[in-house]
Amino acid sequence: MFIIDFNLRLAHFIQPHLHDIALALVATCLVVYGDVVNGFLKKLVSSWTFILRVTAFIVMCTFGYGLLTLWSQPIVYWGLTRVDLVYRPILVFACFCLLGVLAERKRHL
Repeated sequence: MFIIDFNLRLAHFIQPHLHDIALALVATCLVVYGDVVNGFLKKLVSSWTFILRVTAFIVMCTFGYGLLTLWSQPIVYWGLTRVDLVYRPILVFACFCLLGVLAERKRHL
């Protein structure tokens, strides 16, 4: 009974912070997998001239990652709100743990 009560209190506590939690999840994913996106861009523009490659990298870093964050954060937020209130704190904790494990496997930690 204590654990269920604590979990519900935690769920109500994190409710107003779900936008920030979704943003943190998206930002962490982009940090962990940014090298994959940069590698794809590098392959795509490798035959271009130096100035165009630098411009593509600048555009990707300034606008690309911003747009990825801006567009994916509401989707993650929507997914978090679809989970029952009782399971939401467990899901958030599990997502951050999973991202920590993935970061460790990619040697980011």
